[in-house]
Amino acid sequence: MDNLQVKIDDAVELWKRFWGKNLEAVALYGSAARAEWSKKSSDINLLLLLNSDDHSLWPKAAEIARRKSRKGFATPLILTRNYIKSSLDVFPIEFLDMKLFHKSLHGEDFLATLEIESEHLRLQAEREIKGKWVQFRQAALERGGETSAMRSLLMMSVPTWVSVFQALIAVDGQEVPIKKAEVMTLGAELAGVEAGLFIELMEIRRTKRSLNRSAAWNLLLRTLDQVARLARFADSLSTSHEGRE
Repeated sequence: MDNLQVKIDDAVELWKRFWGKNLEAVALYGSAARAEWSKKSSDINLLLLLNSDDHSLWPKAAEIARRKSRKGFATPLILTRNYIKSSLDVFPIEFLDMKLFHKSLHGEDFLATLEIESEHLRLQAEREIKGKWVQFRQAALERGGETSAMRSLLMMSVPTWVSVFQALIAVDGQEVPIKKAEVMTLGAELAGVEAGLFIELMEIRRTKRSLNRSAAWNLLLRTLDQVARLARFADSLSTSHEGRE
């Protein structure tokens, strides 16, 4: 973990020198901010807050980002205050994750002050759930039997489920746990779905465990069933909201 911190500190100093006064703040988010970072499976995610939309330095910034990607860094997320303020209703789930789990590395802790509306979270959660439901149904028809394709689809969905359950927990007014497994457990309990399935998907992604054709089909069919239940739960939230209006 010490080596990780050294890498992060070096990257922050590099970006500070590069952007100069245009860099208002830097925040760490993602797995490293939740103390769940893995050298084998995790990137290091930095959010750079700039005070200008001027793109004249971006060609040189791209060179730095490429160099850092070889050292385990994701491409930095570069935003401005105006963009964040105008996008909280469009990407509330993503900003909720950053607000809840981040570390301020330079400048103002701007993520801590974000105000995210519960209704915006509910709407995006419903959209994510139903979008994945359709995607899985299509994949079962188009790629059923292609073991690697089914496995990839299931593994790529894991971050979505963590984010969706975080949103559902927040909408319910509960404190969101730090550990992703606890998020899965509490969110699944709240929605009335099988927590074990989502934790199993997360573990397969983390350990990069292989699946045979039968196991891949079994996981896909179980996921279809549970996501259908999640969709019905999202519908009930929508109905409850409409009833209060």
